[in-house]
Amino acid sequence: MKKRIALDLVIPNPNQPRKHFDPVKLRELAESIRERGLIQAITVRPVDGKFMVVGGERRWRAHQLIDAADILCEVVKIDDNEMALQAIVENLARADIKAMEEARAFQAMLDRGWTVEKLAKDIGVQQARITARTALLNLDETIQSLVDSNQFPLGHANYLVDLPKHDQVQIVKLFTSGKLKDWSGVRAAAQSARDRIQQGGMFDDEKRPEPTKDDIAAMGRMEKTVERIITAIAGGFKDGECVALKSVDPTKADKWADTLAAASRTIRTMEAQLRESHARAMLV
Repeated sequence: MKKRIALDLVIPNPNQPRKHFDPVKLRELAESIRERGLIQAITVRPVDGKFMVVGGERRWRAHQLIDAADILCEVVKIDDNEMALQAIVENLARADIKAMEEARAFQAMLDRGWTVEKLAKDIGVQQARITARTALLNLDETIQSLVDSNQFPLGHANYLVDLPKHDQVQIVKLFTSGKLKDWSGVRAAAQSARDRIQQGGMFDDEKRPEPTKDDIAAMGRMEKTVERIITAIAGGFKDGECVALKSVDPTKADKWADTLAAASRTIRTMEAQLRESHARAMLV
């Protein structure tokens, strides 16, 4: 049943999964409603003499911005569980719902008695999405806030959810300070923390051994050799093209490519080990 209801009789859903509403987009919606009217009625249900929003809170908020007296509503009779389910379904359809908003909404349904399997079926998502999102609630609250505000990437956060909170916080501090440059650094730091936990904290009291003269000399040779290799290879290229090979013997291009591919695999393995070593040193 659709009817116009006084705006002051319509109240928001306190358990609305979505907490952030873009003010610019909300104002644009409000102006559109002012000019063209409301195209789709909001859905409400009777609650204690008023009407609680089931679906369409953005449209209700937009009406408030234009000081509308009333709003077109479709009145439905549903229970709390069905209302919570519909709120999730409506918000999942929006591209700008935040991961932490999803996490809290999914967890609220699980707390109501849904299983992951049943919830996935009812709202039409993969079980893995529900599991991954609710795992974010294991993050320290400060990190949850950083993920919410896009100050810490979701992909990075997913790699920290199984760690103790003090390790989570330390790794995030290293990342935000620039000591861990990217996801590979965060991944290496997280793995180092897992290794420490698995091995009973054997790294907690680990002290860096004093370098010998041979160690220092080897380190110097490594740095100079890498610099020379990079300089030598770069000298044969110009504007992205291997001009040296083209001038001397273009038939060797495939062979050189195979050699570089093999070297690249070795270098990537060494890079991963070096990043993990760096991350471990940061966490000790």
